[in-house]
Amino acid sequence: MFYRAVYGLKSKDVTGLSIEEVKYGTDNHYYTAGVRKTISCKAANKNQKVEWIDPKGRVVKRLSTNRVFVQEHFVPTSTLRSRVPALVLVLTHAIVEDSGVWECRSGDVRRNVSLCVIDPSKFVDTPTEVSVDRGRSITLSCQARGEPEPRLIWSRNGELITEYVLESKYRVMTKYNSQGFEGLLTINSLDAEDSGIYTCEAIQESPHDASCTNTETFNITLQVNYAPVFANSNDTEIVYQQDNESVDLVCSASGFPAPTYTWFRDLGETLFEFPEERVNLQDGNKAVLTLSSNVSTSTQRYRCRASNQYGEAYKVFAVLKLESPKKPNKIILQDAGQDSVYLYVMWNEEILFPVKVLEVQYVEKKSLPRRKMETLREADWKKSNDVEIDLDSTEEVEADTQGLYFRLNHLDPDMEYWIRLRAVNEAGESPWSEPAYVQTVEVSETEAPEVKEGEENAQENDDETGETAEMAYSDSTFYGVFFVGGIVILSVACMFIMRLV
Repeated sequence: MFYRAVYGLKSKDVTGLSIEEVKYGTDNHYYTAGVRKTISCKAANKNQKVEWIDPKGRVVKRLSTNRVFVQEHFVPTSTLRSRVPALVLVLTHAIVEDSGVWECRSGDVRRNVSLCVIDPSKFVDTPTEVSVDRGRSITLSCQARGEPEPRLIWSRNGELITEYVLESKYRVMTKYNSQGFEGLLTINSLDAEDSGIYTCEAIQESPHDASCTNTETFNITLQVNYAPVFANSNDTEIVYQQDNESVDLVCSASGFPAPTYTWFRDLGETLFEFPEERVNLQDGNKAVLTLSSNVSTSTQRYRCRASNQYGEAYKVFAVLKLESPKKPNKIILQDAGQDSVYLYVMWNEEILFPVKVLEVQYVEKKSLPRRKMETLREADWKKSNDVEIDLDSTEEVEADTQGLYFRLNHLDPDMEYWIRLRAVNEAGESPWSEPAYVQTVEVSETEAPEVKEGEENAQENDDETGETAEMAYSDSTFYGVFFVGGIVILSVACMFIMRLV
C-alpha cells in the first residue's frame, strides 16, 4: 500500500473502458435496418479482459460466422509507448431487435451505449391526390409498412383528427392487410371547405428503447368538385369610374375544377359577349375586363359568367360615374358611453357614391359663448377637435344602403358636444353636415376608484389618531382651567387671612 501511494499504480493494475461514440448522421437519429455497424470498446491496459453484453444480457461470442460477433484488436495508447486491447462489436446485418442498451465490461467496470435500429416506414398503394363531388363522402387510405410496426394518425393544418372531434364529420380506423398497416379516414358530407391537404403520419416506437422513434409523413390532397360560387353571392357590384380614366372590372369565383370566365355587356334583353382577347386572366383565377377612358360607361351594366362542368354562376357589375359625396342629411346618436359615442350618419337617398374617409369635428358645448345650435358659426369650429376615419383601414365602420355606423372615441365623461362631419372620396368632399348634439355618460359611483385595503387602514388609523389627539386636547384644556381656578381661589384666601391678622 505504501509503495502504491508513493510510486502509483502499475499499468497492469489500471482499469478503465472507453466506447466509441455512436454517430447516426446529420439527417437520421437511427441506423437503417440492414446496414453493417462496428462499435469499439478500448481497455486501459493490455492485461484487461473485455467483453460485450447484448440488450438481452447475453455475452457476445467471438464467432465471425454469427450475424453479431466480437473481435479483438490491439491499438496504441495516447503515449504510443504501448498497445492496449480494443474489443470491436460487429453487426454484419443490423436488425430492429438490435435496438437497446449494449454493455461493454471489464471486471467491475462497465460502459453502456444505446443503439437504435429502425426499418423506416414506406407508404405503398397510397394516392397523392383525390377528387370527389360536393355532398358525398370519401374515405382516404394510407398504407405504411416498416419495423417497428407503425402507428398511423391523421392531421390537417397541423391539427390532429380524431373521432372525438366533429364526430359526425370524421371517422378514423386502422386495419392490417398484406401490405402492412392501413389508416382510413372517412369524411362525410363533403363541402368546399373540406378541400385541402391531409397528412398521414406513420409513427414508429421501439419497444426496447423509448428514445428510439421515427416518424414518416405522407400528404394527400383532397379536391372537392363543386360549381362556381362568388364570394358575395350574386349581388350586384358597383364600380365607380372617374372622367377620362379607365376602370378594371375584376371577376373571380371559387370552384373546382377552376372555372372559366366569359364577359358580357348587358343591353337589357340582349347580352353582348366580349372577345377573349379583351379579357385579361390574372393569378390564374381572375378575369379582368378593362373599360377604356374614352368610352362613356356611366350607368352601364356588365355580366361575368363563371362556369365549369358542375355548373355556372353570374355576377353583375354596375358602372357609375364617380362623383363627390352628397351632404349628409343627419347624424343620429345610437349609443353613448363614458368616453365614446356610437353614431349613424344618414343620407336622404341610397348612397350611389363611395366614401373613403369621414372627417369629424367635435367641440365642447361649454366652450362656446352661444348655446343654441342655430347660432353656431364657422368660427366656432376653430376650437374643435378633428378626427379622420379611414374606412379602408378600420373594421369599426358598418354600412347600409343609406348610411354609415361609426364610433367616436377619446371623449370626456358627462360632457356635452356639438358634432359635424363630411364624407370624402377621390372625386372630392361633401359639404359639412348640420351640427348634432350628443352627450357622454357620467362615471357612476360603482365605478369610482376603490380605496385599497392599506389606504383604508391608514385612513382609519389617521381618524383614530385625530380622535385621540382631540380627546387629549380636551383633557389638557380641562386640567389647565382647573389649575388656574385653584390658584385664583388660593390667592383670594391668602388675602382674606392677611386682612384678619
